[in-house]
Amino acid sequence: MSGFDELFEKAKLFFDTDSILPLSGNWAKWFHSGIPDEPENVRIEKRKEAAMQGHCLECTSMSGCYFTNGERTFPKYPHHPKCHCKKLKENPVSVVSNCVIDKFTKFIFSDNVRAKEKRFLFENVFGYTIDDSGYLQSEYVRQAKEKYISGDYTLGLLNEYGQRINITIDLDSRTQGKVKIVSEWMVKPGGLITCNSPLGG
Repeated sequence: MSGFDELFEKAKLFFDTDSILPLSGNWAKWFHSGIPDEPENVRIEKRKEAAMQGHCLECTSMSGCYFTNGERTFPKYPHHPKCHCKKLKENPVSVVSNCVIDKFTKFIFSDNVRAKEKRFLFENVFGYTIDDSGYLQSEYVRQAKEKYISGDYTLGLLNEYGQRINITIDLDSRTQGKVKIVSEWMVKPGGLITCNSPLGG
């Protein structure tokens, strides 16, 4: 994806009125002092500075991220002994789920050797082709947002790049009836989640 395409995708988020939804009070924000939620380049530099001072990269990766405040949906807190982070009980202003269509057109349905098993499943088991990429993208975006808001997700891998969550997507397969597909998403600051893999987790 080009720099212009990335900028366009980010700009769309600010005008996505569907992202502003009624939220329950059952949310909490992970906060680490000194780490801005945005812009990304400043955030990266501040995280590097914090790491040089001995702060945990996993903690700073989650700063500004929102999770539903449940035992299985909020990362372990405090994250480690002498953890500097805070758990703030507050709602995100909006919730946005983002899945670029390339996740389907250039990954799931590509000739990439790494993805050939995923392509086999989507084409030969679920009955979808590359022509269905737009439909799949919209379903993933819609369902992921709804399930993230309701806390219908499980925590996945956490490392210095951030906290992943697993969200089950329900699809009407053309060959198998209703199927459930576990997708992997990254939690970003400000109520944003982005799709890492349509089939993973």
